[in-house]
Amino acid sequence: MISRSTLIAALVVVELAIVGLSANALGIGHALPAPAPIAFTPSFPGAPASGTTTPLDRTFMTGPSPSVQVDIPGIDVTVETGNVLTVHVIETITRRGWVSGKPVPLTAEQTPEGIRVRAAGTGGVFAIFGAYSHTLRIIVPPAARVELATESNIEASGLRAKLIAHTSDGWIHVRDHHGDLDVNTDDGRIELVDVAGAAIDAVAHDGRIYMTRVGADRLVAHSDSGRIVGTGVRAVDGGLTTRDGRILVEFTTSSDATAQVHTDDGEIRVSGFSSQEAGSNRRTVTLGEGRGHFEISTGDGPITITQGANG
Repeated sequence: MISRSTLIAALVVVELAIVGLSANALGIGHALPAPAPIAFTPSFPGAPASGTTTPLDRTFMTGPSPSVQVDIPGIDVTVETGNVLTVHVIETITRRGWVSGKPVPLTAEQTPEGIRVRAAGTGGVFAIFGAYSHTLRIIVPPAARVELATESNIEASGLRAKLIAHTSDGWIHVRDHHGDLDVNTDDGRIELVDVAGAAIDAVAHDGRIYMTRVGADRLVAHSDSGRIVGTGVRAVDGGLTTRDGRILVEFTTSSDATAQVHTDDGEIRVSGFSSQEAGSNRRTVTLGEGRGHFEISTGDGPITITQGANG
């Protein structure tokens, strides 16, 4: 890793160069001469050579329904499925140009239930003049039970069992998922496409939530700050709530709930379902036979509810 004193010295030289150029441009006498430019190249201390490496590439025999646990720092994670009885873990690091620091090392190990991936030490990238990416790709059987925790982006597709995915600073994309779902991001959007399960929980503390063909017996989607948009949503119990943002949702005809709809500041529009006033900025909307209990609310923004196709 580049030393602090070396980095400070380089920054001082760059600042002196800027001052010198500014003085010459203004015609100030006895201006400082501009020093020769610094070449930030891979040979600079702490900068490994450019290229792509795979520090971790292992395949584990697990059977059809392993437990896969991933707990790593700021590394993008992708989960894919295949017609396999194994778990394949591939870590990829790509560097272009000058990169200061070293990646956090990862380790993958077999457990009685399946596979665990975690950080095996400390590290971090501090300055980038070029491009840098650090990713983890995992190929699992469709029935794998997956639990992910990272500080970066998460993408998963093809699973047929429960997925838990939490990130502190990244987006979450889930596609073609049949099973329970628990996704949570502190800062980023959530996108769910072709997702069905008994229980679906999606929480974005600072980000939008998008749902396309999503259905569950209990569906809960909440954003502290961001709109919620749904197309082809099947609702029974649960709710769609945001503290700050509009809600636009198209429910399928197979939805079956009595929805209490409320906005603190905005208009409520309902099309295709029976509804009635329930107080100031409130309506009660009947989806199907109205057996379930559903809430749709926002602290600031309009709400639009429409009926979609059968589903």
